Amino acid sequence: MLERLIKKVTKKSKVETAKDVATGAVIGTTIGAAAGILLAPKSGKETREDIKEKSKEITENVKSTVEEKMEEAKDLKEKVSGDIKDKLGEMKDVKEEVAKDVKKGYSDIKDTVKDTKKDIKEGIDDIKDEKIVEDIK
Repeated sequence: MLERLIKKVTKKSKVETAKDVATGAVIGTTIGAAAGILLAPKSGKETREDIKEKSKEITENVKSTVEEKMEEAKDLKEKVSGDIKDKLGEMKDVKEEVAKDVKKGYSDIKDTVKDTKKDIKEGIDDIKDEKIVEDIK
């Protein structure tokens, strides 16, 4: 179970790293595009058109990245939920087996105590019988 927890934390860390990389890529692309547009030797009208086109392009890239990350998060959630359900089922099975073993062990101990009590009683009776026979002699 600890191993699964470690894997879960590792996956979460990887997802966070992927998000950071995607965010950095989007920011870098935005800054690069803005710098390219503003520093290019074009007229104001052409520059505004370029800014408009790049804005649309960047918006689409951001939407695409967000949708991808949302899908990955949903998949991870489903996988983790499935793993948890599986583990709970396994734990329930183990609990039931342990309960059966405990009941069996209790029953065995109870039978052993009964048998021991019976043996002791028989031993005491045998001792009494021997003493009575000795007293008669």
